[in-house]
Amino acid sequence: MFECMPLSTLRHRLLVLGGLFLLLLLLLFGAGAYLESRSALREVQAHNLETLATRLAADVDDRVRTRQVLLEQAAASLQLAPPQLERQGAALVARFRDLKGMFNNVLLYDRNGKLIADYPGLSGRLGADVSTQDYFRSTRDTLRPQVSEPVRLGGEPNRAVIVFTAPVFSAEGQLAGVLGGSLDLDVPEFFGELKNIAIGQGGFLTIHTLRSRLAILHADAGSIMQAPVSVDPLLQRAFKGIQGPAGVGVSRGVPALLVYQRLRNVPWLLGVEQPLHEAMQPARLLGRNYLLLGLAVLLLLLPLAWWGMYRLLRPLPRLQAQLARWRHEPYAALPVLGCRELQDIAHEVAAAVRRRADCERQLAARDALFDTLSEESPMGVLVVDAQARLQSLNPASMRLAGLPAAEIGNWIGRHWLDEIHPDSLPQVAGQWQQLLATGSGFELLCRLQHRNGCQAMVELRFSELASSGGERRFLGLISDVSAREEARGKLQAERERSMLLLGSISDVVVLTNRMDEIEYVNPPALALFGVPASDVLGRLLGVFLNLVCQESGQAVALRDIERDAAGKPLALDLLSRDMRVQPVLLTLSVLTGSSPLQGCKVVTLRPDSERQHRELLQRRAASHDGLTGLRNRRGFLAALGEVLDDNRVHYQPHVLAMIDLDHFKAVNDSAGHEGGDLLLQDVARIMQRQVRSNDIVARLGGDEFAILLCHCELEVAERTLRELLQAIDAHIVYLGERAFRISASIGVTMILPQDERAQPVLSRADDGCYQAKQRGRNCLVLHAGAL
Repeated sequence: MFECMPLSTLRHRLLVLGGLFLLLLLLLFGAGAYLESRSALREVQAHNLETLATRLAADVDDRVRTRQVLLEQAAASLQLAPPQLERQGAALVARFRDLKGMFNNVLLYDRNGKLIADYPGLSGRLGADVSTQDYFRSTRDTLRPQVSEPVRLGGEPNRAVIVFTAPVFSAEGQLAGVLGGSLDLDVPEFFGELKNIAIGQGGFLTIHTLRSRLAILHADAGSIMQAPVSVDPLLQRAFKGIQGPAGVGVSRGVPALLVYQRLRNVPWLLGVEQPLHEAMQPARLLGRNYLLLGLAVLLLLLPLAWWGMYRLLRPLPRLQAQLARWRHEPYAALPVLGCRELQDIAHEVAAAVRRRADCERQLAARDALFDTLSEESPMGVLVVDAQARLQSLNPASMRLAGLPAAEIGNWIGRHWLDEIHPDSLPQVAGQWQQLLATGSGFELLCRLQHRNGCQAMVELRFSELASSGGERRFLGLISDVSAREEARGKLQAERERSMLLLGSISDVVVLTNRMDEIEYVNPPALALFGVPASDVLGRLLGVFLNLVCQESGQAVALRDIERDAAGKPLALDLLSRDMRVQPVLLTLSVLTGSSPLQGCKVVTLRPDSERQHRELLQRRAASHDGLTGLRNRRGFLAALGEVLDDNRVHYQPHVLAMIDLDHFKAVNDSAGHEGGDLLLQDVARIMQRQVRSNDIVARLGGDEFAILLCHCELEVAERTLRELLQAIDAHIVYLGERAFRISASIGVTMILPQDERAQPVLSRADDGCYQAKQRGRNCLVLHAGAL
């Protein structure tokens, strides 16, 4: 069929194959280079986007913080009683006209939420009541500056503002009013400048609030004051507080590179978005260039490949003509023209013909030897073909089947499976079929149909013989094992009864000889030793059983137990191979009598659960605080010591925080020790809820706590501890008719690779805690010596 086709010759096929190989190689090289450049470009673009997002987040934070500070300073300069504030409101607000550059409007509210003055003034706005607004209520309740969620103005539904507030106190420290500053979302003083920032051709900047998730800055005007309809996974994680590197998401229906940053001074989420097709445009141009270059190289290499195939295959026709003469003169020496490789092929063909003739002669001699050995062998010997027909068998095979040796000739050509007992036939037939399919021999026990009715149990081995022609032949060997199998069955039955009895015992049972070498172990003992039975039998029991006296802690030898307490249960400690101590009850018995087992020892072990539970409770009471359930100083120092020991080998980032409660003595003096204990328990629960499950929280004494954040970077630890500060500060405890609030001062330090002892680390964290107290409490200080 191929004679009339272009690919009928080897030269054309090699040329096509070579061309396809070159094309595939060029495509793989181009695809690899394109993917590598695309990946590198994406990493670079992602890094640039992350850097831009960090800078923009810092800029927005600075803008917000500047306005907060100015408003707080302005509010702090007003120390008037509430009546004075209401009378002089207009004049006071006029003093802050400089704030107009930072805010669209400056507003002054009395302590009840009524607007008493504004600048610049708008008709009809005085007297407005904002007491129900969240930003006013939060400022009044917490007495701290606030930044509101976006608020739509009642008279102007298309106008939305963000209100900055700061409390105004009287000289006596009472709340006199609230000073506010509003920023319109559609004016250029703040958000307009951010909206004009260019990020490539189609990228833009977004800002969402974390509480309501409303957009306060977006490239689409219709998305302002709207929550995202379908939240991208990256944005969803950012809302949950998980900040990561730039990733690919969907923005306005198209794939885009996205990165989000949380602001420090205001609960806003800043996002930077750039269309993915714009970021990957250089990679597409590079891929097109790779493809054009590969096609050009392929076109240049095809003529060279054609010439090489022609030169390479030119000697083949001459070799074909020379090899055709071997049919008539197989032993003739024929000279071969052409390359050295073709000459080597001709010599190998001649050598193969001579080796074949030699093998045929040797095979004939071996057949004669095989026939002689099979006649004299006490084992049955069979030779069968692939159809299971007997080709030869020896007299021993006839005797195993209960047949006279004179009838051997009658069995040639018969099926050898006919002599297998029906009970064994399915198994033997299955192994025979597998031998035909795979050529791998088999060995099994089976029964023969003995002519005198005896139960003849034989061991049958079959393997394939090497064949000089196309016919397959198989050799079978038959051995009588009836007596051996009968004795083995009785022994196995006795052993199974013994193993069943010992295996049903839940205690550890070990049998040793007179030399304390293990003769038998039951399954619970193997589970205790943690090694397979093959690694236990024949070895000394003392290698696997390390016993310690519970009172003195000294090792106890089996020979001492045999001499002093044989047959009596002893309460000891078992030291496992991983150095764990387990309380056990041990009984050692020595077998007596005239049996072969005289002098052997039986060791039984049973877990002492009652003592183990009692010791566990004692260890927990020694390392945990009874009031809060946290670790005490002893338990915390033990955990810190383990971390320092591990850091000497494999350093990992760990952070230590010392926490001291502010104003706790006042709560203790006012509500008594019972109220102070309730507050300490509340603080302990807050700490355990704020940190991760693998972090260690401890009460060192009084109102002093410590937290060990294991395998934690400093940035993550700082964010976690600041959230803990906010949670403690926001917690209110009601004791009787009174409500109490406290805060905390936290000192933080990193555990350094050179730290070897716990005391220097604790001292650094304690210094940071002291500095936090000096800075006015309710704050966190990072120790400068460990950053």
